[in-house]
Amino acid sequence: MKNNFLFLSLLLSLLVACTKTDTGNSNNNGNTIVTIDSSEFNGRLFVETYDYTLGTKISGADVFLYTNYEDINRGIYLFYQKGNSSGEADFGYLLQGNYYLVSKTFFKADTSLVQVLSKRTIHRNVYLR
Repeated sequence: MKNNFLFLSLLLSLLVACTKTDTGNSNNNGNTIVTIDSSEFNGRLFVETYDYTLGTKISGADVFLYTNYEDINRGIYLFYQKGNSSGEADFGYLLQGNYYLVSKTFFKADTSLVQVLSKRTIHRNVYLR
């Protein structure tokens, strides 16, 4: 009887420990976006997606952020954002450095390089063909 009780309490604690909780610090895609930062080494990144032929912003485009080019082929992205109705994806504050962006819709896609600089807000335009 004692062994059954130990087994059940261990199982219950594993279930509780493995349950996903929402901290309220994530966007609708499940990524944690830092919107307030005082670090010396972080910069903020906004990406606007445009239709190359029409010159208009594309709302709802999928924007992926990669740390290196090889990860694009592997499908291992650092962050994902869906563009809002104004065609903008806010990645919040990121550690300074170079990143690859892949922005795409159902029919069009483009890959771009962006450099995030410390204490700066970077606006990157991506044009889909």
